[in-house]
Amino acid sequence: MKPSIWLMEKWRIAMVVFAATLGGLLTNAWLISIILSLLAYIVWMHFKLQQFYLWVASGTRQNNAPDSDGIWDEINYQVLQTKNKSNDRKKRMNALLKRSQSILRSFPYATIVLNNRNEINWSNKKSEQLLNILKKDKGQRIDSLVRSPKLHKLLELGEIDEIEIESPKYPSEQLLLKLIVIDSNSKLLIVRDVSQRNKVQEMRKNFISNASHELRTPLTVILGYLEMIRADEKLPKSLFKAVDLSYEQSERMRSIINDLLTLSRLESANSIDDLSVNINMNKLVSHLCKDLDNEVVVNVSSDGVIFGIETEIISLCTNLIQNAIFYTPPKTKIIVSWRQDKENNSCFEVQDFGQGIAQKHLSKLTERFYRVDKGRSQGQGGTGLGLAIVWHIAQRHNAVLNIKSKVGEGSVFGVCFPTSTKLIK
Repeated sequence: MKPSIWLMEKWRIAMVVFAATLGGLLTNAWLISIILSLLAYIVWMHFKLQQFYLWVASGTRQNNAPDSDGIWDEINYQVLQTKNKSNDRKKRMNALLKRSQSILRSFPYATIVLNNRNEINWSNKKSEQLLNILKKDKGQRIDSLVRSPKLHKLLELGEIDEIEIESPKYPSEQLLLKLIVIDSNSKLLIVRDVSQRNKVQEMRKNFISNASHELRTPLTVILGYLEMIRADEKLPKSLFKAVDLSYEQSERMRSIINDLLTLSRLESANSIDDLSVNINMNKLVSHLCKDLDNEVVVNVSSDGVIFGIETEIISLCTNLIQNAIFYTPPKTKIIVSWRQDKENNSCFEVQDFGQGIAQKHLSKLTERFYRVDKGRSQGQGGTGLGLAIVWHIAQRHNAVLNIKSKVGEGSVFGVCFPTSTKLIK
């Protein structure tokens, strides 16, 4: 604030003091002179306050600003500056809001903004196409318009961040709903149609299943003839290597086909409770490791019994143990464990001390046919499907597959089953 403004106010106060002094000297009535001088100053201040109040109440328009000087002129100026800054800020915020809404309107997916009570604050046109949500539905709870237990679980429990449901408008369509929490008062629900994607996946599954079944029979015939040729004593020595290599590759192809059929069955299976039994993992782990090399150390420290499909659990354990054996140098220790973790979950773990796996590969290991070292994997006879099978079996038993690895130190592959293991239908 300019010093001249306060100087002007000091001159005003000095004038009041001078008037009171002059009146006292002339009339010798000092008290009355002081009271009248202060009263005049108070009346003037009241008039200025009234002017200021009426101007603020009328909207602080610049052309209606009261004529003032000194501190009152500075107050009027500061009010106008604050108002102009506020208006500029509002314009920028409105422009940003309009731009954000334009982006969301042109978004290829249905987009819905919810408050902390799951009431609709805003939705784009795609929401009407996919969920039949109209503009008039603003303020309604989303779970009142789209009735689905999965949606309720998504919104209220927070255990998952995306679900797949049938479209309330077209039951033949499948929708993927993803919830993004913006802050404590706002959520963003993004919905997209995944019907075509699901159809393509189903076609892929059917193709793999049908192709595997069709290849199985001719491959069995080829293997039969190769076995007969190998057993023939009259076979020329020059053909031994070619026949043996053909037989090995045919066996590898049969393993791949069997694994593909297993994956296809795991993906398409529905209700499997009739096949579920109580499995004593102590006995199962000990039995699987009984005939293995001395380098395999069995460490059983949990008495847990899980409820599941025995053939699938055996396949899960066997795949993890075989992976460790395949990709670990000879005479290297492997630890096979069945234990309880800190959360009281029962965990089957296989730890090896081989070459280890780089961090960039870990998230892709459960993909079909993914190989860290393609040449080395094929040379050792792996199919590239073992961990994909393990992942599917773990999912069906509500278990979690954990992979830890460090290059040069080895890897730990573990599957942890919750305390009350229930199969996914």
